[in-house]
This record gives sequence, structure tokens and C-alpha cells, in this order.
Amino acid sequence: MQPTEKIVSLQAARLRKLTSVKNDHQGTEPDQRDESREKTEKRLFVQITQASDPDLIGKTISCRAIDTSAHGVKFLTSEKIPVGCFLDLWIDDATRPGKFFLTGDARWTRQVGSASTMVGVRLQEGAATDLEEWKTTHST
Repeated sequence: MQPTEKIVSLQAARLRKLTSVKNDHQGTEPDQRDESREKTEKRLFVQITQASDPDLIGKTISCRAIDTSAHGVKFLTSEKIPVGCFLDLWIDDATRPGKFFLTGDARWTRQVGSASTMVGVRLQEGAATDLEEWKTTHST
């Protein structure tokens, strides 16, 4: 290969990068957790506490967790939950009495089939939440 053959136009390089990023995420949810995940089918209730649509605020939805980690939850729901909503979550856990109470924000959503939506939530600190105990049970 001649040295001049290695020269690529800036526009071609950008196009190649954009195509690569698009193909990497096609058909998959964004994976932004760098911690181990636990596959699960825990029941949870989600209540929308903040949303751009005022009709959503206060809505409570029964859902099913797909996987959990120390700082995140991925769950399946039959309702639409827009990205950016703040949520309260109550998650059943057979290893302890009661439910975990957590709070977080919807970071991404993805339609799954015609009637279900998968939602990724980033958990947040809160004075009245069980996040510290949650993180302890999900640390490896």
C-alpha cells in the first residue's frame, strides 16, 4: 500500500463512523452499565413522578424486571414511559421482607412487539430510598 492510499477524506471518515455507530446499536438497547447484571423476572410497580406530559404524573404501572444491576433496572411494560420521566419503583425480592423502594429516570425505551415496551432506568440516590441496600445485594 502506498502512503497516499492511507489518506481518507474527513467527510468519508465521518460517514464511516456514523454508519458504524448506527449499525452497532441497531436492534439493541444502549448498554451503558459497566457493572454486572442479574437476569431476573421480579415483579415491580412503577409510578411516574415527573414527566413532560402532566397526564402521566401519578400513573402507577405493574411491570416485570428483565435484569437488574447496582445502579440500573431494565423492565418490560405494556405502557409507554417516555425517556426523561422520573420514576419511583417498588421491586419484590424474595430474599428480604417487603419491597425495595428505589427512584430513577428513564434513560431509554424500545418497542418490543406490538404491545410491550422495554425501559432502561438509571437509579438515583434519595433520602428515603433503599438504594444502599440494593447496591449491597447487587455488588459482585
